[in-house]
Amino acid sequence: MLLGQEDLVKMVRLLHITSPSSRGFVRATAMLMFMCGVAHVGGCASLHKDTISEDVIMARQMSLRGFDSLEHGNMEDAEAWFANAIETNPVDERAHVQYAELLWRRDLRDDAIKHLEQSVKLSGGDPNLVVRLGEMYLAQGDAVRAWQQAERAIEANRQLPCAWALRGDVRRFEGNLQEALAEYHRSLSFEGHCPHVQLALAAIYREQNRPRRALSTLDALASHYPPDEMPQDLLLEQGLALKALGRHENAATLLAQATQRGEPSTELLFHLAEAQLLSGDTTNARLALVAALAQEPTHGPSNQLKGKIDEQQQRMTAAVGRY
Repeated sequence: MLLGQEDLVKMVRLLHITSPSSRGFVRATAMLMFMCGVAHVGGCASLHKDTISEDVIMARQMSLRGFDSLEHGNMEDAEAWFANAIETNPVDERAHVQYAELLWRRDLRDDAIKHLEQSVKLSGGDPNLVVRLGEMYLAQGDAVRAWQQAERAIEANRQLPCAWALRGDVRRFEGNLQEALAEYHRSLSFEGHCPHVQLALAAIYREQNRPRRALSTLDALASHYPPDEMPQDLLLEQGLALKALGRHENAATLLAQATQRGEPSTELLFHLAEAQLLSGDTTNARLALVAALAQEPTHGPSNQLKGKIDEQQQRMTAAVGRY
């Protein structure tokens, strides 16, 4: 079965969206041009060539179905289509990438890394894929291999922002905050708007007891979003910076907004409770702690804060009893 013209056009669009570099897009487009040619070639080709062409075409059809499933949020179907595409044509670079990402989401990290490693080989070392592979290595705690991938990507393209960001991530992972700052700033010199880098910078400034610098960094990032579309992690960092500045009511307001932008983490609920308590809102602080401890009953900071609130309440009750 051969792809129709509409399917081919759609695949070009999807591959352009998902391809991490112009080189990858050129490669994918060349493959599609080849497929278009196959669709119109008559019986002059050998049986062996026709068989190979049919495998490539079928694999691309399966990848297209996988992209369609992704667009509709059908992750299981997408995973099956990409797996079938790889089985049909093991050198389908894009299928390996998408399959790797789906496996990563399912926390099948070793398998995901294997497929991304294969995609890097098939791409001839596409620097964007190399960086993504480094990110996966770092998430697994392998800082050495992550750094190697960053260096490899920079060797291919010294102006690649994500490669310098990966170097910053490695330095931060190692606890070298000053070096991490330098790497992140180098990344921003090539791409001024990068939420991951700007959030990392703000977190480091806050850890260094520089909350004003953290807040100015976050304000620059926030200017790129409408007020009602601010991401949860940005609101969290802004709230933490404001709390560090002693602006507890403002911090509580932003942290409360953050809980409405997706499922709140235990950490977020704890920081909200702390900000509310510092601003004098004990009632809502208790409610936030109840939610935090419902998620993670052994969360140390939340239990400590609950003990502090209980102790304050006991002192108040005792004081009222004396009068």
